Amino acid sequence: MSIQITSANDITRVELRGHSYAADELREAIWLSNMELRNGLPKRERIEAQQQLAEMEIALEALVAVEGERR
Repeated sequence: MSIQITSANDITRVELRGHSYAADELREAIWLSNMELRNGLPKRERIEAQQQLAEMEIALEALVAVEGERR
């Protein structure tokens, strides 16, 4: 997994799995993934969702760190 962080018009975004997220969008995606996990998924989908969730959390940490440095 590679994380690419870009900034344009004072908005910092992170590229993850072909999608571009701002911090708030990434937090919402994490919340939605957690909801899917709580509602139950088949084993294979659950494993994939857990992997995506871990990647999103790492990306969010990196994004927040970069935003903190730029302030």
